[in-house]
Amino acid sequence: MGRSLNFTNTQLNNLMLLSALHDIGKISIKKSILLKPTQLTSQEWEEIKKHPEIGYRIITSCQDFQPIAEGILTHHERWDGKGYPQGLKGNAIPLSARIIAIIDAFDVMTSGRPYRKVISSDEALEELRRCSGTQFDPELVEIFINVFGKSNIQYLTN
Repeated sequence: MGRSLNFTNTQLNNLMLLSALHDIGKISIKKSILLKPTQLTSQEWEEIKKHPEIGYRIITSCQDFQPIAEGILTHHERWDGKGYPQGLKGNAIPLSARIIAIIDAFDVMTSGRPYRKVISSDEALEELRRCSGTQFDPELVEIFINVFGKSNIQYLTN
């Protein structure tokens, strides 16, 4: 996606780093909550929602990670403003966080979690389309779908 958006090498490297570290704040969340196979209680959900701010505090303690700090803080914001922790909306959400939100959602859907069964790539792409304009940046969803389709075609022909 970064290449499709003409990111510089530095921007691409920061996006890869953000991809690897966006959930670093979850190290402070109890395993029993993270691995719970059933629906979370409202109290457990409030604990989960703290991880972007915790991650932000962790990352800002290291000068080398400053370029990805805002992305960590805002990767659960939603295009419609109903996300957390700040309730940012639309383009007020950093571009890198909007990209990671899409990629992370696709990963969760296609690899599964204790609380969510695995679905096919096609089903996940359809879910991204369904949530385009509410949860996700609609332009970035289309870019992701185009990039994902091209990468799958290249993979299948190699």
